Amino acid sequence: MECDKRSFIWKNRFLQSLFLALFFFLTSVAYAQVNVKGKVVDATGETLIGVNVLVKDTNQGTVTDGSGEFTLSVPSANSTLVFSYVGFLVQEIPLDGRTYLNVTMEQDTEELGEVIVVGYGTQKKVSVTGSVAQIESKDLLQAPSGDITSLLAGKLPGLSTLQTSGQPGSDGASIRVRGVSTLGKSSATLIVDGVQRSFAQLDPNDIDRISILKDASAAAVYGVQGAGGVILVTTKRGTVQAPKITYTGKVSYNQNTFFPEFLDGPDFIKWYNKALEMDGKDPVFTQSLYEKALNGDPEGKIQNTNWFDEIMKPGSFSTHHNINVNGGNESVKYFLSAGYLSQDGIIDNFDFKRYNVRSNVDINLNHGFRLELDLAARQEDRKSGYFSVSNQSWNNPVTLASKVFPFLPTTYEGLPTVGHFNKNNTFNPVVYNNVGYNNSVLNVLQSSAKFAWELPWVKGLEFGIKMSYDKDYTTRRAWAAPVKVNSYDIVSNTYTEVLTNLSVTANNVESFTHANSQFYRRTLQPSINYANTFGKHDISGLFLFEEALQEGENLGAVAIDYDVTTLHELDMGNDIKDNNGKPNVWGNSSIFKRAGFVGRINYGFDNKYLVELAARYDGSSRFAPDNRWGFFPAASAGWRISEEPFFSGLKDVIENLKLRASAGVLGNDLNVGQFAYLNMMRRNPPTIYIGDKEYISVYTAGEVNRDITWEKTATYNLGFEMMFNRGIFGIEFDYFYKHTRDILISGASLFPWSLGGNYPGTVNGGEVANRGLELVLSHNNKVGQVHYNIKGNLGWSRNKVLKMNESPNTPAYQKRTGRKLGEKMGFIAEGLYESEAQIMNTPTLSHLQKISQIRPGDIIYKDLNGDGKVESSQDYTFLGNSSFPELMYGLNMGASWKNFDASVFFQGAAIRDIFLSGVYGNGHVDATIYTRPFHGNGNSPRFLIEDSWTPENMDSEFARLTTVAAEVGNANGWASSWWMRDASYLRLKNAQIGYTLNSSYLKGVGLEAVRLSFTGANLITWSGLNKYGIDPEAPEISNGYYPQQRTYEFGLSVTF
Repeated sequence: MECDKRSFIWKNRFLQSLFLALFFFLTSVAYAQVNVKGKVVDATGETLIGVNVLVKDTNQGTVTDGSGEFTLSVPSANSTLVFSYVGFLVQEIPLDGRTYLNVTMEQDTEELGEVIVVGYGTQKKVSVTGSVAQIESKDLLQAPSGDITSLLAGKLPGLSTLQTSGQPGSDGASIRVRGVSTLGKSSATLIVDGVQRSFAQLDPNDIDRISILKDASAAAVYGVQGAGGVILVTTKRGTVQAPKITYTGKVSYNQNTFFPEFLDGPDFIKWYNKALEMDGKDPVFTQSLYEKALNGDPEGKIQNTNWFDEIMKPGSFSTHHNINVNGGNESVKYFLSAGYLSQDGIIDNFDFKRYNVRSNVDINLNHGFRLELDLAARQEDRKSGYFSVSNQSWNNPVTLASKVFPFLPTTYEGLPTVGHFNKNNTFNPVVYNNVGYNNSVLNVLQSSAKFAWELPWVKGLEFGIKMSYDKDYTTRRAWAAPVKVNSYDIVSNTYTEVLTNLSVTANNVESFTHANSQFYRRTLQPSINYANTFGKHDISGLFLFEEALQEGENLGAVAIDYDVTTLHELDMGNDIKDNNGKPNVWGNSSIFKRAGFVGRINYGFDNKYLVELAARYDGSSRFAPDNRWGFFPAASAGWRISEEPFFSGLKDVIENLKLRASAGVLGNDLNVGQFAYLNMMRRNPPTIYIGDKEYISVYTAGEVNRDITWEKTATYNLGFEMMFNRGIFGIEFDYFYKHTRDILISGASLFPWSLGGNYPGTVNGGEVANRGLELVLSHNNKVGQVHYNIKGNLGWSRNKVLKMNESPNTPAYQKRTGRKLGEKMGFIAEGLYESEAQIMNTPTLSHLQKISQIRPGDIIYKDLNGDGKVESSQDYTFLGNSSFPELMYGLNMGASWKNFDASVFFQGAAIRDIFLSGVYGNGHVDATIYTRPFHGNGNSPRFLIEDSWTPENMDSEFARLTTVAAEVGNANGWASSWWMRDASYLRLKNAQIGYTLNSSYLKGVGLEAVRLSFTGANLITWSGLNKYGIDPEAPEISNGYYPQQRTYEFGLSVTF
């Protein structure tokens, strides 16, 4: 008790002392407050209203009044005040005992002085005369993603993206710059740190900025690679500062954006019988089976199973970590980075891991010599079950899940179940996912060194040479083995144990695939740069030679029939022959070389009149020696009207107004293979018999054309840029026109099919025009302590085939000339038949019988040529728009208040159409699960079934139910406008909220900054396809695909 009393007295005295100490401290702080007054003006002496005045490292502040004056209490006469105002540079002014300040703020010319990365160099934004768009790393990091290409959606005008998959490690987007201008490939050229490389799997934390070269002036230095646009990625480099260490960690939770709802077991039984009734057939499923699927089966043979839930998890987790060091002095600067990304799949066993390391070092040697040493390495580890997630593959998890009866249990008597009308179809997606794998590992090494010498006796002249060496090495290992399953028979209601074969052979034996491929690229770039100013004259120039050599090779084999099934190596198999008895091995190699001479001259007078001339003389080994070299010139000019004397009266409102114009010619050699001008030899399996022996045949691949050369695109661009009200508002606008000729197309298109014979494989024979416009609007402002920004962009492009060599007997409605690229072909649908009398009095598909095969509820097709019958060869025509959008737009809005920041980003696309599942080359959309009910006698999406035509539901969205394929009597499985839908959409692409801790709290523990963030991606989508459970970016020709992902991410960034 005495001890407790002493303890109480001690605690009481301690609290009294603590209270007194706190009282005197607060009193001293209160009496230490100093009142400071002042006035803030601009460089012309005009008062500035609403300037933020803040005591550094605190939240204590005020704003200037209508006279530009302020009064503020500060904790010390030696405090530092921070002055900030939209359109002006931030100033930090120490009081040094003063109680009154006169502050003159300088206008922020950052927008005008912004450095833009262009081909083989940089330019100030104010001097750029071509069409270039740029995004910085801070804007990329607002979204969670493992693939850089998907981060660019909607961010830049003129850039179109389409992300068709959410598969870990393969969730990138296809990219096009300013739409489509050719019949074949038109992808942009990708350049990373001056060398042609892919950037999809770079660590986003390593990127400094991304630029897009859109017109001929900007892209001319890339010559034959420039027609599809050029995307330049610049990684971060060191700066002069003490070493700064930054760690970034992110944890994400992912789930499907959309996925169609399929029929459950009881509904499958009910609707399948209904489809048989609509075909005029008897039901195959009994009422007893329906009751067991609905209420349960005591024997355990029947069970309502959602096979999609069996292979797809409700969600998955991803983690991303990066640590980098940035620092250096005047002699050596460095940026070092290491990153790790781990993505678990929604589908079990579909995982991806990526490891990135990078070192960028800049060394300033004596006497004007400079050395840049860059080294990067990456490993991409992709794992998957024995599935293919290709939307065109039958070995697709969604397709396999739809092929198993949804009224079967996952296992019966300890074995996986299978069930199908065709007993040879032993589909079970869970089995496929767990008894085999298909894994690959890609190792990438990228290195480059640049040596530069700035001549001391010629100001602005620099000689340089850059060399790079890249190597990609991929190893693929795949295993598949037969597995015992219980196969259900609907007639006898019994299971039979069978062996299902998952291997690449048909012999019910194990198979193992091991394949290696490697790719090398060597680049050499000697160059001369010059830049100098003579009074009002700014002159700069570049001359560069570039040589690039690419070599590749691959080798692989398949071994089968393993005695020891746990040792997955080729030499453990008993055979390497395929089903035809041929050795199942392969190997080949490739080589490609490109060289070019680059020149560019820039001239500016008085910072008002700007001219740029650029050209590249390019050679490509894809073409015959006589057609290998080409010249690609461009010219551009700019006029800064805002610098003219007559504009001085508006200078206070409009800081910058520049007009731009450019014209030039670019090339494209992507639409022809290597050595297409040579007769290539082909090898066939044993097909020639001499006596009773078989022999391998070797033959030439057909006629060749030694006169082919690259496509040529003449590009014209007009634009203007405007910035006014101290940078509060900005406008950029461009209009472009592209005319592509000598398009590389198949030689067969030059002749009618009835002529017969062999045709040249590839010819130059087509013309396409493409025009469009781009608009960027920006607004930045600060109200009190809230800074906000809004930036929207829009890009529209439309193409037209001007010339296409087509057979003269082709009907006008089937000719491509005058059409847009990407339009699909099919029948024009005119409704659904409502009666047998209507069928008898209407032209119908000529290969099907009326009434017995064409029935009420089937689609009515338009007889375009009026011959009284409907045939795809005669009545197909072009339908709708391309699946690649003509219009893409984005809107980013952000705000910050004190230590909080938030941003939202909307992205959308319009003027695009898709078939619900696409169309194959033969014109059918039948061979997919999204348009034909009970495709392959399997399950169906609920939307396709429940609003199908019946005599009681004639105003339906979909045709009648049927179990018949188009090839054998289904009239509805053909490509037609009935299956076409508007695929325009608007997404809430990203939303982020963050909090940055006050630096004053962190310096004591050695930290410079700590930031917490929460980010969401693909949060909401507005689309007419929502009701089907189909993502608007889902791929066409779809047998099922890996769904796009909605992501919720927590992030932590710490800077030491």
